[in-house]
Amino acid sequence: MNLNAHPLLNLVVASAAMVLMAGCTAEPEVTYGLEPLELNAAAAVKDRAKSIDQWIAILHADLFGEALGSAELFEIKQAFFSVGDQEIAREVLVSNFMQDPGVQLPNAEIITQDPEGFINDTYVRFLVRYPTEAERTWMRNFLASHPTMNPELVYTSFALSEEYLHY
Repeated sequence: MNLNAHPLLNLVVASAAMVLMAGCTAEPEVTYGLEPLELNAAAAVKDRAKSIDQWIAILHADLFGEALGSAELFEIKQAFFSVGDQEIAREVLVSNFMQDPGVQLPNAEIITQDPEGFINDTYVRFLVRYPTEAERTWMRNFLASHPTMNPELVYTSFALSEEYLHY
């Protein structure tokens, strides 16, 4: 068969070849899933305040290990705004969360058995960073000199800290 005698066939063959060549480009690499949490440097400046919704949702996730439903968030926010003093409202909410049997607290023995691990885990959990050496030393000395300190009290203080209100 003479290909020069059929110009339409030549056009079809040439078009097919061009389509095949264009289709041979490498596909971009696409990945899906969660990205690892990037920890902030200990000296990172947290200058953006969390909204009330963000603070409540993040607090719930940090204490219970799961997301808060939108209906529950709405109810909590309504109760939150019914209190005039926002600082007291935060204290009451943290206290109520701590009384819930679903809150995820480590055993109190961890403070004496692995204080370094407890300190690091607490800073990462609440402040999304590791403690500085000064913070680690202060916390270690504080926990050693206060034997009645328990994870609930430590978590409460971190949840109510000024740094926890910002990201």
